[in-house]
Amino acid sequence: FTLQLSLACFAEYVLHLTRLNPDIMYIHQDSGLISVSYYKFDVDDVTGDLDANRPVPFRLTPNIIEYLNTIGICGPLTASMIASARCLVQPKFKVQTILRAILRDEMIASHKKKQDETASSTPTDMEGELLISMVTRAVTAIMGRLNTLSTFEGADSKVGTLVAAANSHDNLCRMDPSWHPWL
Repeated sequence: FTLQLSLACFAEYVLHLTRLNPDIMYIHQDSGLISVSYYKFDVDDVTGDLDANRPVPFRLTPNIIEYLNTIGICGPLTASMIASARCLVQPKFKVQTILRAILRDEMIASHKKKQDETASSTPTDMEGELLISMVTRAVTAIMGRLNTLSTFEGADSKVGTLVAAANSHDNLCRMDPSWHPWL
């Protein structure tokens, strides 16, 4: 459970994915394994950029922390998030290339959705330069977060700061009310 939750939290934060609400997270009764039904990139409808302004970086509510306890949070959860980031950064995989292909399709879909909402008579294609700049900004933001999480200096890590922000009651109270019954 802990390792799968850490991977879901890692993906939600690094890839700027939509929030992990209780209705999309399933815990199997037989094995305790987590299944997330869907995620999508959290694209701002106005600017078309990835939305990075959330008070809570990922779902780690007091009930989940109570279940995992402090040892599970400070040990396997944070260590597996750092290890996941290092696996994607250190051997220099083609992560940026894969992200560009995926985000290109996501930006085009967001543009078409915006056009459908305005109900203009003639749909226009997205300009090539605009698409390239939007995808480049998104990939840069994702790679920045990935590089930040992969660094580990002594006992200090960015993951510890993120866990503290995710568990902060001040941050949790600023979240969408759909979280409140599940805290």
